[in-house]
Amino acid sequence: MRTQLLGLTTAALAVSSLALGLSAPAQAVGGIDGGNISTSGDVPTSVDVAAFGAGDALATWTKPVVGGTKVYAAIATDGVWGSPQAVTAAPVTDAHDAHAVANANGDLAVVWNQTIGGEQKVRGSRYLANGTWDGSTLLSASTDISTVDSIDAGMDAAGRVHVAFDTEHSGADRIQTSVWAKGGTPVVDNFGYHTFDPSLDVNAAGDVLLSYYDNESGEDTIMVTRRNASLGWLGPKPIVWLGDTQNETEAELADDGSGAVMFGGVEAAKTRAIVVRVSPNGTLGNIELVSPTGVGTSYRDLAVSPNGTMQATWTAFEGGNTYVIRAAVSKPGQGFGTAALAEPKTITSQPHVSLVSDGADQVVVHNDADQLTVRHHTNPVLPWDQYDAGATNGAFAADMDREGNVVAVGVVENAFNSYVQADFLDIAGPAAAVTAPGAVVGSPSFDVAWKVTDSLSGVKSTDVMVRTAAWNSGFGPQQVIADNTTTTSQPFAGTFGSTHCFQAQGTDKAGNLGFRSPERCTTVPLDDTALVGTKWKRTTKAGAFNNTATVTKKKGRKLTLTGVQARHLDLILTKAKKGGKVKVYWNGTAVKTINLKGTGQVTVPVLDLGSVQTGTLKIKVVSKNGRKVTIDGIVAAK
Repeated sequence: MRTQLLGLTTAALAVSSLALGLSAPAQAVGGIDGGNISTSGDVPTSVDVAAFGAGDALATWTKPVVGGTKVYAAIATDGVWGSPQAVTAAPVTDAHDAHAVANANGDLAVVWNQTIGGEQKVRGSRYLANGTWDGSTLLSASTDISTVDSIDAGMDAAGRVHVAFDTEHSGADRIQTSVWAKGGTPVVDNFGYHTFDPSLDVNAAGDVLLSYYDNESGEDTIMVTRRNASLGWLGPKPIVWLGDTQNETEAELADDGSGAVMFGGVEAAKTRAIVVRVSPNGTLGNIELVSPTGVGTSYRDLAVSPNGTMQATWTAFEGGNTYVIRAAVSKPGQGFGTAALAEPKTITSQPHVSLVSDGADQVVVHNDADQLTVRHHTNPVLPWDQYDAGATNGAFAADMDREGNVVAVGVVENAFNSYVQADFLDIAGPAAAVTAPGAVVGSPSFDVAWKVTDSLSGVKSTDVMVRTAAWNSGFGPQQVIADNTTTTSQPFAGTFGSTHCFQAQGTDKAGNLGFRSPERCTTVPLDDTALVGTKWKRTTKAGAFNNTATVTKKKGRKLTLTGVQARHLDLILTKAKKGGKVKVYWNGTAVKTINLKGTGQVTVPVLDLGSVQTGTLKIKVVSKNGRKVTIDGIVAAK
């Protein structure tokens, strides 16, 4: 994570469509202007934002008021911002450097710097279920801190707030970290003296990655350490770079605990963008020189998505007359590709926020000419595009939710009419799920139902696809059964003995194509009449599957079905008061004995093969003569 430029909770897989007339994910995004979310007043002194769900976000800022300063927060749900609330009920002394932290479970907190008794302290407040903030908790040491700088914070899935900050007292810098569990007392750790400028990131599992500078030896050395929810900090390890470095780093983590640290390393009088990967056990990788040789960089930033996709960005002065922002992407397990031109021209060298999704949707947010600018790239075959997120001439921040949608906030400085403005950028398409039918249906004709949701733009239409496999063959090509529909269900005509697997995919009103839902498969049983045997009685019977049944009372009778291709097999049978027994064989091996004494129709699991296999199913009556055996159908599921 980063001070004022929060880290990443993103993922939105760009899933390609079938060659069935469905469009591929398009360069279609939609902006949602939240406007003034703070009310107007004196100039806010800091601002931050954290996305914690699709279209859900927490923004925080500090602002001078009569009697001191206050910390404020506002919460957005599905892209709509609620009224601002005072996190600190009464004015406090010099509250600044506010940070918003949140998790996907809806736990929210704010961390800030505040002066108390002439010393600066790190304090925090949690959002409560009743819609209020719980006050103010001390997250740093209680004494001997003259100043606090470089606060960085994050939250894991358990709601633990993790904070790192640079303290200074009697001329000596020292990093402190704090862990604040829900309902618990913050636990503060101290790092060695002459340590400064920390960067911290946290993932859902509670892994923490920390990078910082150590000047104990008189030379600045970048140190990297980490911990998980059950272990303390591992021993810090130095990044070996023989040249000078800029005094800032960026630490970022993926869901699996892998991460990376970015820094600026000086080579031949030019500062290059450099990345070092960090394994889940703390092992440092090799130096990766991401920016090109001979080009100076500034305002470097790094983003890591939940699956480990990375985007490294930097500002450069190119061609002797143009400032640009470049971005290079590394897919999980791969190196960085060639840097693309994320922003072809800016007025000056630009501080910015780098964001990337699992599917490599790329975003760069910066403030150019007092305009909060969101550059985005959501289709690899199309160029970068731009969304103007409103006027901003002060501090700004941005974050991305796990689906890939972006939220940006910025301060508009206008004397006592200053405020915080906010915008969402809808990049991700709708989430889709097929909700019906179940695993087995009682008729070849049944209803298919689906649910498609989009938290920002809303759903425009849905496509529904199916692929089908008969009981004795593999799946055929996927077919579209609903094209750009606005309904949520429709009838489907299947076939006896077939497995049908359905997927849904939605498009939102901004034109974003969502990723496909997981397949939901159902099997129509094969009628008993497909079984081959002699001296069985075929009957018509109301209430039986397909109104037919195959019956015998003779021991030794057999029914067979050859060429079955299935992963799972069930038998549909009817019990009787004087019911018999059958033994079921698969490729000549007995796999199940079934007692049919009782009443009513039953579906009995026979065999789960784990994967689709081909074979012969045989049913043999093993009860004595006079005991009734009724076979009604076979479920041969893929």
